[in-house]
Amino acid sequence: MNKNIVYLICLMILLFLGITGCGPQDETRTFPNTRYVESYDGVRVVVPDHPKRILALSSAYDTILLGLIEPDRLVGINKLSTYPEYSMEAERATLVKPVMSSYPLEKIIALNPDLVIAPDYTTVDVIEGLRHMGIPTVVVAGGSTVEGVIKNITDIANIVGEPEKGQFYDTKIRREMDELKRLGASISPEHRKSVLFVSSMDGYTGTGSLFDDMCRYMSINNAPSAFGLPPRTPFGEERVLAMNPDFIFIPSYKGMDKGLSDRYLENPAFENLPAIKEHRVKPLPAAYLYTMNQHIGEAMLAIMHTVYPQLERNSHD
Repeated sequence: MNKNIVYLICLMILLFLGITGCGPQDETRTFPNTRYVESYDGVRVVVPDHPKRILALSSAYDTILLGLIEPDRLVGINKLSTYPEYSMEAERATLVKPVMSSYPLEKIIALNPDLVIAPDYTTVDVIEGLRHMGIPTVVVAGGSTVEGVIKNITDIANIVGEPEKGQFYDTKIRREMDELKRLGASISPEHRKSVLFVSSMDGYTGTGSLFDDMCRYMSINNAPSAFGLPPRTPFGEERVLAMNPDFIFIPSYKGMDKGLSDRYLENPAFENLPAIKEHRVKPLPAAYLYTMNQHIGEAMLAIMHTVYPQLERNSHD
């Protein structure tokens, strides 16, 4: 969309709402207590010390925010965030209205947020349009590693003025990582199990993915990575047979995802695959696939215990 048209739409909406004045020069008037934060796109953004009308343009960041602030500080929520199978903060997410499935610029402006947190894939037109209207907009990069997720949590906590809570989750996750390390000490490299965690997005959990990095902490071999597949490579029949994973995990959406489960359980090509024959195709909460949030340590421990059930008796030693 032409930037001039975007700005014109924004101006019309603000006039309709009866808001006088727009643009960055009005930020200090609107938000008397402010500070600077660094945005991922290299911009220093003036944000309120204690923002009260926050909108995240990502379900992943919704989940992080719901662990940091009260729901009444959010002016909208992504629809996926309200599904228990997708988000471990779904119960709190249902307290937020409106529920959104997309983020058109004019709708964001109409919500009158005092802070927008945007993922790094948000279009430049949206970012510039919001900033042009005087709405503090901070871009946050997606976490593709466990350490990256921890950094995202603490960064977002600082952005919304809750650094202590960010530090709390940093400490919590690292304590869970220590437990993973302790449990993993009993699993020798030659006894590590291989796992194929599938997704409706082919290759999403493959080489170089967040799940790939999580496997290092869980003492698990991520089958695509161990087999040497390039990132984002689809898991076709021949590749799955060649990988021969010890476990196949299928994200559950109120039970298994039928399309994905049928692809493996009902496929004649896999009938002799040991994981199929020995009932090692298992459902796991879909939220574990999208655990780019404060629950990542819990998710890793749960997956590790599923792969190595013998660890259960040692987990409280």
